[in-house]
Amino acid sequence: MFFIPAPVISFLTFPGVIVHEAAHQLMCRVTKTPVLKVCYFQLGNPAGYVIHDAPSSGWKHFFISVAPFLINSILGVLICLPVALATAAKTSVGPVDVLLGWVGISVAMHAFPSTGDASSLWGTLKADTTPWLLRIIGFPVVGVIYLGAALSMAWFDAIYAALICFGAPVVLLEMLA
Repeated sequence: MFFIPAPVISFLTFPGVIVHEAAHQLMCRVTKTPVLKVCYFQLGNPAGYVIHDAPSSGWKHFFISVAPFLINSILGVLICLPVALATAAKTSVGPVDVLLGWVGISVAMHAFPSTGDASSLWGTLKADTTPWLLRIIGFPVVGVIYLGAALSMAWFDAIYAALICFGAPVVLLEMLA
């Protein structure tokens, strides 16, 4: 494996950072959780952030934390879909396809919530008032977030993005055929 500094990766995949933060902000709006400050992209660590009030329930906190996983994954697949279908059909790929592929992969690469999101969610899950169902769902999700962060050192985020953006449409086509 080769090492590329995080700010360089963030710069090259900035559309994904922006969508990641917008997903957090959108879920704050959906859950009526006040947003105090948003930075969609910056060179540095973190590459972006959303600062919000404490959600009024553990479930709201959970959905705010995992919103990027759902939104970035779905948008990444949808953006790459024309390119994936053209590639699967073995037709020529033009400049617009390359642009769509880059944007889609960039968005999908930033699907995993940050370790900061996981840490914050962990605190909510440990609270005495947290419902047992949320704990059953939430604790493994926090573990997966930390695992994804650790595996990102081995390009797991890029592998995940490529699989869902280009593998999922091919599998769906084969299932429909």
